[in-house]
Amino acid sequence: MEATILNNTGVHYPKEKALFDLFNESAQAYPDKIAISFHDRSLTYTEVANTANRIAALLVQKGIKKGDIIGLALDRTPEMIISLLAILKSGAAYVPLDPEYPKDRIEFMLEDSGAKILITSAKYAGHYAANTTEVLIEQALADSAALLPEQPNAGVTGADLAYVLYTSGSTGKPKGVQIAHHSLVNLMLSYKKVPGITSADKTLAVATISFDIAGVDIYLPLSNGAELVLADSITAKDGRALLDIVRNNGITILQATPYTWRMMLEVGWEEHLPIKVFCGGEAMAKDLAAKLIPRCDELWNMYGPTETTIYSIIKHVTDAEDITIGYPVANTQIYIADEQLNNLTGGGIGEILIGGDGLSWGYLNRPDLSAERFIDNPFSTIPGDKIYKTGDLGKLKPDGEVVYLGRIDHQVKVRGYRIELGEIEFNLGKLDSIKEAVVIAREDTPGYPRLVAYLLLDNGQTGHPASEQLDAWQNALLAVLPEYMVPDDFVLLDVIPSTPNGKIDRKALPKPDYSYIVRSEAFVAPRTSNEKLVADIWQEMMGLDKISMVDNFFQLGGRSLVAVKIMAKLEEKTGKRLPLATLFEYSTIEKLAARLEINSELITWDSLVPIKPMGSKMPLYIVHGAGLNVLLFNALAMNLDEEQPVYGLQAKGINGIDEPLDVMEEIAANYVEEIINHDPVGPYAVAGYSLGGMIAYEMAKQMLAMGKDIRMLAMFDTYADQTKIHTPPLKRAITDAWFLVKQLAYTPILFIEDPKRTIEYKSREIGRRITKIYKKAFPNKVKKKEGFAAYTDDIHEKSEMAQRNYLLTPVDIKIELFRAKKKTFYMDDSKNLGWIPYALKGVNVHDIPGEHNTIFAPPNDKQFAKVLQECLDKAVK
Repeated sequence: MEATILNNTGVHYPKEKALFDLFNESAQAYPDKIAISFHDRSLTYTEVANTANRIAALLVQKGIKKGDIIGLALDRTPEMIISLLAILKSGAAYVPLDPEYPKDRIEFMLEDSGAKILITSAKYAGHYAANTTEVLIEQALADSAALLPEQPNAGVTGADLAYVLYTSGSTGKPKGVQIAHHSLVNLMLSYKKVPGITSADKTLAVATISFDIAGVDIYLPLSNGAELVLADSITAKDGRALLDIVRNNGITILQATPYTWRMMLEVGWEEHLPIKVFCGGEAMAKDLAAKLIPRCDELWNMYGPTETTIYSIIKHVTDAEDITIGYPVANTQIYIADEQLNNLTGGGIGEILIGGDGLSWGYLNRPDLSAERFIDNPFSTIPGDKIYKTGDLGKLKPDGEVVYLGRIDHQVKVRGYRIELGEIEFNLGKLDSIKEAVVIAREDTPGYPRLVAYLLLDNGQTGHPASEQLDAWQNALLAVLPEYMVPDDFVLLDVIPSTPNGKIDRKALPKPDYSYIVRSEAFVAPRTSNEKLVADIWQEMMGLDKISMVDNFFQLGGRSLVAVKIMAKLEEKTGKRLPLATLFEYSTIEKLAARLEINSELITWDSLVPIKPMGSKMPLYIVHGAGLNVLLFNALAMNLDEEQPVYGLQAKGINGIDEPLDVMEEIAANYVEEIINHDPVGPYAVAGYSLGGMIAYEMAKQMLAMGKDIRMLAMFDTYADQTKIHTPPLKRAITDAWFLVKQLAYTPILFIEDPKRTIEYKSREIGRRITKIYKKAFPNKVKKKEGFAAYTDDIHEKSEMAQRNYLLTPVDIKIELFRAKKKTFYMDDSKNLGWIPYALKGVNVHDIPGEHNTIFAPPNDKQFAKVLQECLDKAVK
């Protein structure tokens, strides 16, 4: 299709009108109709108009004039929407500021925009350090109540600025996009026709006002006499609550990102609902479309950058196998062009360029960047006409519909080839069993980038694909792509990480587990006998054929279990015993081999181990689990904030010399002493994994008794297993028998959920119990362990003894409980893991992906770290 036909979108509209004129027309046509609903409040169009007019008049009294900028930081209430209208009616433009966004980001936007006034609430009074006058909405409502409900005559037209919305910048500083009134008027009138809205509709608004799609949430219903149902910030993040509102409140239109739609589908949305689904902000996957189409009246895919006024291209999706972004909205021109700005009309892949009435004025205070992205339109004969370079890749289908293929800045160079990641993602998304695909180039070894595909599968599988599946995918890609575009690594996730706006967060994608990879690049061969010795041991224990002297243990997929084997083998070969924690500092063969040269007497075996010692935040101290070492906390630590220090606590006696402790109070006291010697003042954040949670609990109890400031006590999937040592023998036997019955009864449920994992776990448990019985029955026939295995077994037995004898008593503290989502064994209290009677200030439960033994393993570690960091940051506020 010729571009002239594609872009035949000219429609007359009242370009001179301001955005609020559309609202005023609704208020005149439907004065007594409900305009905004919020919880149990309902405001008519007249009430909204009169209140907005009064506040606008008050702003004018405060010296606001046309062209000024006003910041708005309010929680999601009707007053937030009324204030937006009031700002526009006063002649000013607004900067939308979500109070949930970082404080320093909001302060930057206020300063950069030159906002004369900040409208906020008493809740945030004085919160933001900015050179602006603060107007509290509570006071503004009171002060304006006596004013006439007449709109000020500010002389606003469609040519004036409506808002400045900040988006992420490549320099790390947000950039302000300037949008005029007429651009919004054009979009609202275009949307009134297609997809269509009438005064009989009822819409639900869920987008944060700092996301441009909130403009459709707010102004589309209010421009057409429809009812706007406003969701508060908590509800907007709760799929079940949103689904309940849609079901029970007669919602007919809902706009949301793919992330939000998936969230609603996952909480039990199965039936057809009479709604139009607007899906925007991120690419639509075919599996999502397939689920939404039968559940709604209409499904619309919407595309557009902030710089061209929210949405520029829309598509009514009726076939999940044929997803495009469709055709341009009214008065909008779309081109696909190559790097030389040649128009690609034959289906070639190029950059999506957008022109027309939705075009922004450019970036506020950023003339260089504006000139780079808003260029002279090479396809226009109108002098001074501009077009926006979106940075997105696309192509035209023969019928003229636009296919979106991802970001150009996701274009990478691997092994000398320039690769469009969007093209790989597009072809992966067409394969059976793949719901969603994201491809990035990782450079975990400097100078050697690798293509990594992150996939969501229909069957929910996570981790790494089987070799047969991997071969099938690679062969399918080889049929349509050159070899250099086929990913090196495939990682299966249960969820693609997203930003607060619901867009894919590529920076949050986890490192692949490189233990699945035979490395041959950047190879440095052994140069000394010690390097040869360490290399041989690593290769044997890690199952790799070739490891460079500079490869990092953790990047190779090194885990605590293999570290134990490596250190035991090193001790066997050299007679030198090194702590497992040595690998934190000496994580390459080169460094570890050099460490073997140091005198054994200089090796320290302190319980306190610096895992990630640098950073300005409150340190986190994590107690080992039954495995006795802290190596498995490395991945979690590395995924926490750059400024978050992390220390581990390893068992006394792990050097094979010191006598292990077998009393819980003494174990805890030893760790407390080391922490306080390291940091006498605090405040403190203490956590424990599995058995370590019990130790951490006793540590917190002792530190509170000492008057120390414990800001956070965290349990990493620890069950409050109260000792039965004081229970009468008969009662104990009955209790144990009944628990065994419940375990056996629960096994079929586990088997149905995951038969393979259940069989593995139960087989291992049965084997462990048989071994234990055999040892007791035939102690002389059991081969005595030596070296590392012997003294770790001794510590483990002493630790179990300490737990069996430890009496849990209530403590005046709150527990942050990080609970593994996947269960592999029966628990009496699977909700709070038994902690409610002991944490007198309550238990906050945080579900984290994985099962008990895999919560620290990729890709679970990334999500775990995110939730943990939020708790740590909240604890110090």
